[in-house]
This record gives sequence, structure tokens and C-alpha cells, in this order.
Amino acid sequence: MRIALSGMVVLALGLSGCSYLYGDKALIKTREDAYREARETAPPRIPAGLDGSVLRDQMAVPEVLGMETYRQLEDYPLPRPASLFAPEEELQVRIQRFDGDEWVVAPSTPSAVWPRIKQFLSDNGVTVVREVPEAGILETETLELTLKGRYRDIVRTVLSDTAPGPFETVQLRVEQAVRAGATEIHLVVLSTAEAPERDGLAWPERSARVDAASALVRELANYLAAEVPGGGISLRAQNIASQAKAEVLILRGLPPRLRLRLSEARAWATLTSAFSNALISVSESDRESGTVRFTFNPDQFAGDEPSWLGRALRALRPGPKDGRAYTLRLEAGTDGFDAVVFDEAGEAPVDRETGEQILTVLREFAS
Repeated sequence: MRIALSGMVVLALGLSGCSYLYGDKALIKTREDAYREARETAPPRIPAGLDGSVLRDQMAVPEVLGMETYRQLEDYPLPRPASLFAPEEELQVRIQRFDGDEWVVAPSTPSAVWPRIKQFLSDNGVTVVREVPEAGILETETLELTLKGRYRDIVRTVLSDTAPGPFETVQLRVEQAVRAGATEIHLVVLSTAEAPERDGLAWPERSARVDAASALVRELANYLAAEVPGGGISLRAQNIASQAKAEVLILRGLPPRLRLRLSEARAWATLTSAFSNALISVSESDRESGTVRFTFNPDQFAGDEPSWLGRALRALRPGPKDGRAYTLRLEAGTDGFDAVVFDEAGEAPVDRETGEQILTVLREFAS
């Protein structure tokens, strides 16, 4: 009798939903949604003749990347956190290669990486002569190299070992990475027979000296991975490339989309690696049409192992236990390429919640 009663209780809980257990009127009182009702109060009024300049917000609420897309909607569910998943390899400094280029990816924000790069150059006795944090640009002095391999610092040693100009100038470009909270560091080396004029220095899109740039990329990656103390946070570099390279957009009247502000080739490669990194089963991938057919199981990304009650409720939930089939389509967007999720036939976009969930997973596992 007790066993039957227990089964009925579990069944009742499954049918009534978790709101029976948690909520304002449930068995277990929670205030997790209380902040929805919070409203901004009017600022204090300072009487005439008194100085109010010292008053300021002690706990200012920062702008959240991507919230502007939600403000366009009259009603919307609260967005998921910016970072749901963190594959272990994403938490390490690594070198990424694509289409003949290579760059450093650091698992820190640009404002934290910026002073570390400057410290790397300073430790090697290299002066930074141009610094444009808004554009993410660092440019070194022009180094005159006349002694092959006979320098004490690693920068001059690397440049002199790879056929110097003999005048060498290094430029570094710091950008937000595809994954939120990470940073890309691109590096080019300009080699000239004569000392260049600073005002007329023209930089190629790719390094004129691939071998030297590649060697410096490895040295910089090793330096950042060593976690050399010092550097701190650069306030000037907080706005480096403020526009994300990968962002889930929720626009009025449109299905959710993953905006990839990349070239078409890299956008496709980014999606391909995201499916692979997330271990999402792909049945068909066609770059020419820009479509990917895959199976997605949300339980795969549910986090910690649920309790016995959670497993019981999950078993009662309708739908296939091994996931559903979907089609993703990569389309040209206004400032990049958009990935949109459709049903299995590739005809109708999925509902907003499902589309946002799948695209968020892909963004988190993209590299």
C-alpha cells in the first residue's frame, strides 16, 4: 500500500509540475523571482546650496551584452547566463589556426590580457610606441637587428633568427574571441630594409613574415600560459571590440539566431567545431547549402546528476529520450552570418525557447 501511495505522489508531482514544490504559494517558499518586481527609484534630491557631487551609485548595474535584443520585445523570458558551459580546453591558453593564419586565444577578457601583453614586451626590453585600446592595437618600436641570434631577450632573438630586414616592427591586435570572456591576439611583423616613417607605416592584413610571426605567437602563448604575476586590469582596454563575434539575438518577429561576425569560411568552421566540441550528433552537413542536420538532447547539457525525484519527473516527461532531429541553416546577415534552427524538415523555425537553447549551446562550444 505504501509503495502504491508513493507512486501516486510521484505521479501527482510530475503532473502538477515543479511549481507545486517551489514558488511563492508552494510548499517550499522561494523569492527567486522577486527581482522581477524590482523598480528603479528616483535619485535623491539635493537641497539648493548643498554640493551633491560626492553622491554616486555604490552598486551600479552594468550593461549586459545582448540585452538590447530583448528590450525590443514586449514580453520575453529571462535570458540564460552568458556562460553555461566551459570545456576544459577553453580554459587554457592555446594557439588557433585557420586559413593560413594563427593567433593566441586566452581564457580572459581583453582588459585583463592587454596589460599582460604590454608586460611581455616590457620584460623583453621592447617599447610600445602606439597604443589604441579602442581598436585593440599595440605597436612596438622599430627594432634594428644587426647581430644574428646574439640577443638576451626572446623577441629580438626570434626576429633575428628568421632572416631580419634588418628593421623589424611588430603590431598586435587584441579582439574578443568567439567564446564570451575569451580574447584573441593576432600578430603581424613588418620587415624593411630601411627604418620606416612612423606616419606612413602601412600594415598588411597578413604578416609579411609568417615564420617570425608564428614564432612570436608561440612565445607569447607560453608567456600567458605561465601566469606571470603582475599586469592587473586595464581600464582603458575595457571597451576593446565591444561588439561580440558570436551572439544569440532575439529580434521581434524573427526566430532566434546566432550572429557570427566572421567571414563565411570561418563562420562555417566555427559551427562545425561547435557541433564536434559539444558532442552533438550530426547526420548530414552540407557547406554549399549551408545546412546541418543534427539531433539535440537537452538532457545532455542539464549539468549535475539529478536527484531520484528529478529522474522520476524526467521519466514522466513526454518526448524522445535520445533527443529530437533539427536542421540548422547558415544565412547571410547584416554584419556577418546568422545560424537559425528549423524543424527536422528544415521548413519551419523552431519555437523561441528551443532555438535559443540550441544556439546558446553552440555559442558556448564554439572556438
